[in-house]
Amino acid sequence: MVNPLFDGLFGRHDNNHKTFLYQADGQTISYDAFLKRASQFANALAKLGVKTGDRVVVQVEKCPDNLAIYAACVQSGAVFLPLNTAYTPPEVEYFVNDSGATVLVCAPHNAHALATIADQA
Repeated sequence: MVNPLFDGLFGRHDNNHKTFLYQADGQTISYDAFLKRASQFANALAKLGVKTGDRVVVQVEKCPDNLAIYAACVQSGAVFLPLNTAYTPPEVEYFVNDSGATVLVCAPHNAHALATIADQA
């Protein structure tokens, strides 16, 4: 399947072992390692039933995995809907319901508070 957005942003770096991300702790992530992580997320989204055009609501801190989830959405044709981490559960619920999201991704420390909302997605 041809995916011009993914190919233009990420796919062209397949098997590239140069540094893609520099982290605050001094560690680096290569393009190749990043793309493998994004593919893991894309596979997880597919197992959850996410299809092209589905909305994926994401409320996590800014981090490499957040970017990898974005890449996974692009790879799978899903719509990435990022939410501010300061949004409360009722606000998150509004976005999930209003967007018709298929999946809600959140930080582990919010999983309990958002479990009921995630079940609705």
